[in-house]
Amino acid sequence: MAHRNASGRNIIIFFVLQITISGVVLPYLQTRFDPQGVLGVLDLKFGFTPDEAYQLLSAYGEEGRKLYFVMEACIDIIYPVFYTITNLLLLSFVFKRGFQADSFMQNLNVFPMLVFISDILENAGNIAMLKAYPERINAAASLASTAGIFKWTTFGISIALFLTGLVAWASSIAKRKKN
Repeated sequence: MAHRNASGRNIIIFFVLQITISGVVLPYLQTRFDPQGVLGVLDLKFGFTPDEAYQLLSAYGEEGRKLYFVMEACIDIIYPVFYTITNLLLLSFVFKRGFQADSFMQNLNVFPMLVFISDILENAGNIAMLKAYPERINAAASLASTAGIFKWTTFGISIALFLTGLVAWASSIAKRKKN
């Protein structure tokens, strides 16, 4: 289905939605519970210990934790949907142009789903910690941390796949011009 819908128009629509959330909505909300921008958010860390997670949650204060909970439970559930669709469409778009229809690479267009799944698991861990606070749920912190590491790793691989698709596309254009 992603191959069929991988048009420039659809990519632009979902990219604009993604950028709106990541460039406007999330930074605005973060300034509400981290006004100086020094604390950061668990979602952007490449791993953390339960102690580090709870130190951060404590530093947010009660109002900050409430806002972070709303951000995690609402916005950060929608955001992965948008960036996953964007990335599925992007990979499908470049793979259609860079690889033969029967190439194994065509199947890797769904790789961003791993990023999505790990982001949702990370959010679930963060939500569990926020909901139970001040009670500690170290297993939730460990889940969020491990899922976050996996999210960033698979995101990096998705970028590598996109760049591979771009190189293959450029190569196919060069071959056509040669003939």
